[in-house]
Formats: sequence, C-alpha cells, structure tokens
Amino acid sequence: MAALQVITGGTSGMGLDTARALAAYGPVFIGGRSEKRLADALAILKEAGVEAYGKPCDVSDLQSVQEFAQAAQEIAPIGNVVNAAGVDFDTSTNEQMVRINMLGVVNVIETFLPLMSEGTLLSFSSITGYTSYAPDPDDIEIWNDATSPDFVEKCLQNIAKRPNPMPGRLPDEYIAYAASKRFVMYYTMANASRFGARGLRILSIAPGSFNTPMLATQKEYLASIAAGTAFKRVGEPEEMAALIQAVLDPKISYLTGCDIVMDGGKMAMGMIKQIQP
Repeated sequence: MAALQVITGGTSGMGLDTARALAAYGPVFIGGRSEKRLADALAILKEAGVEAYGKPCDVSDLQSVQEFAQAAQEIAPIGNVVNAAGVDFDTSTNEQMVRINMLGVVNVIETFLPLMSEGTLLSFSSITGYTSYAPDPDDIEIWNDATSPDFVEKCLQNIAKRPNPMPGRLPDEYIAYAASKRFVMYYTMANASRFGARGLRILSIAPGSFNTPMLATQKEYLASIAAGTAFKRVGEPEEMAALIQAVLDPKISYLTGCDIVMDGGKMAMGMIKQIQP
C-alpha cells in the first residue's frame, strides 16, 4: 500500500484542498477539532474519488496528536505530513494562538518524526512572520527549548512585552499571531538536521492572504491586501494545494529546512521599490 498522506487541519480551507491534492501520492488521513467538519470533509474527499480516512485531532493536545498518529499508522506507513491546523488573530486569544500555532507545530513534529518512513513534514507559517515580528534573544532562548513543560507560559510572557505593530488597524492579538508564525519558520529550520539524518525533509510555507473560511470575516482587510499584490487579488486554496503537491514531490529531494513564500508578490512590493510597467 502507498504511504499515507497525513493532514492536520484538513477539514476546511487550504488543508482540505491540500488533502485532495495529496491523493496523488496515496491515501489521505485528515484531522480536525470539529467532528462535524471532519465528517463533511471526508464526504467531500470520497465523492472526489479520494481514498480518505480521518480522526478528530487537536494539535495543541499532545495526547490527541499521539492518538491521531497511532490511528494513522494502523492504516498504512506514514508518508508526507502537512500540519495545516491553525487559528487567526481575529477569532482567537493569545493563548489559543500559542497553543495551536506554536505548541501544535511542536507536537506534530515531535510525534510524527519517529514514525515517518519517507517524505516531508510541512507546516504553515505566514508572511506576517517576516513583516511583523523579529525574534529577540528571549524568544530564541524559549524557542530552542520548545518541548519544555512551561513553553506556552514563557511564550505568552515574552509576547506580552511586545507592542502592537499596527495599533488602531489590527487588534492587540495580532502580535501573538505574528510571533506564532515566525516560530513556525524558526522551528522548521531548527529541525533540518534531525529530519535529514533520517532521509526526510522539513519545510514551511508562508501564505499571504487566501480566500479561506479563516479569513472570511476580514473582507475589508482582504480587499486592502488584494490591492497590494501583483495580481490585485487574494490567493485561492487550490493554488496553495498545487504548490504543496509540487514541493512534496520526492524528485525535489534537496529542498529542505526553509520557508517558501506564496503571497502574490505582496511582500516584495512592500519591501522593494517596484519598476513600473
């Protein structure tokens, strides 16, 4: 049997589209916190002809991730793992973002690394990690000990010292979101040697703004983002899924330990004076 393609946060948005795309490599196993969304996503995948399985999973809970991984192993050897689980700043508290976006990445990496027989582990960062959060020495010290029992508390304490980079425009929780996504990049790079020693790859992808349920409540913000891209639009989930399918191709075996930006040119346009057409 082909290796199992595992997607946490695979019940909606880019996670669901990624699950559909990764069926090119084998059966898929998806997880999410909502049992209803999980059931709906499995129905969508099976209707599309995908051999799909699933189990509820809360990436912020190590035991939940371990049980999810055990269930996956019972189906087939573990292949690629995509951690698409995450929350945004407009619907979540600082603690939720640290537990899901940061600790969740640690839990998925630490649980699945020993189980993977081949392939790549990929997590989602964000361009906000580049534009809105530069880690200080305290961050680095905390992030280098990410499996510590007090990791969440230390992260929250350090984030609380940071000012909102866009007061009046975005809520104070934005800084925690930016920190969480910068951590994804950092922890991905910090694990390149561990994965390489097992013949595995590890990557992260930094999306700009995409047309997903997570950002459905930010229509005005999305319109502003769209105006600042090279194409004057936001991205579509299937575009991200196609990129992930491509970079997980085993023929691209030298690509590891890095973050890949897919933002419609927004970061480039914001950083570098553009040559006018």
